[in-house]
Amino acid sequence: MPEAGDENLSYVNALNELRELVDRLSTEQDIDQLAKEVSRAKLLIDFCRARITNAEVEINQILSDSSDEEPF
Repeated sequence: MPEAGDENLSYVNALNELRELVDRLSTEQDIDQLAKEVSRAKLLIDFCRARITNAEVEINQILSDSSDEEPF
């Protein structure tokens, strides 16, 4: 997951940072910086995927819980 110091990283912040990285990667010339930014992008992608998966599980749980209830 994202590096130490990112404990408060939100999905929106991670996605915005990822977009900025993609913009920089499209023009990056320094191979050492390129490798670091690709590594950071991979961490952000994994973080965002995990957040989406967790949200999906929570939503499915909420929907399955409410479908067990009697209407009115």
